[in-house]
Amino acid sequence: MKSIQSICVFCGSNTGFNKNYKKLTIELAKYLALHHHRLVYGGGRLGLMGVLGNTMLDQGGDILGVIPKVLVNERLTRIPSEKIITTSDLSERKQYMLDASDAFIALPGGFGTFEEFFTMLAWSQLNLHQNPLVLLNIDGFFDPLIQLLNNAAEEGFAPKENLDLFIVAKDVPEAFEKLTNFHHILPNKWTN
Repeated sequence: MKSIQSICVFCGSNTGFNKNYKKLTIELAKYLALHHHRLVYGGGRLGLMGVLGNTMLDQGGDILGVIPKVLVNERLTRIPSEKIITTSDLSERKQYMLDASDAFIALPGGFGTFEEFFTMLAWSQLNLHQNPLVLLNIDGFFDPLIQLLNNAAEEGFAPKENLDLFIVAKDVPEAFEKLTNFHHILPNKWTN
């Protein structure tokens, strides 16, 4: 596996109701800064995205915000202009994030976070990348999503071995332990 320098984090532009979402987002940002990983993220100033970006900057971490034109007014104003990439649309944003990252971590979030996770999962299934993809399952936030993915495999819409294309971790240390030991399988798109 290639060394992991840049980690893309998908997360909500809201903080959610559970205080542990913000707490573990701060813990993740401190871990990234301490271990000299560059953060690639959506560049937003609100919610967990803002918490993540601000904590990284406070810790002296390396950061790259990737934001589409339609959301450019929502960008974290503390990010130096040379650390912001503006893309024409959301599709270009995800491609840029893929090209700039060695691994992905999804924190709790809403529809945009799910869409980003599913894009990277589908691209992994198509073998368009071999990067680790982690669901940081804080207090079971992703349990229904994991159940949905398992059900898709049980019902014959995805090979069961493709469930190994993503990692589930309950906290930051477990996420990095599993991320470091991840081996991408050569996926199979078809079940029959």
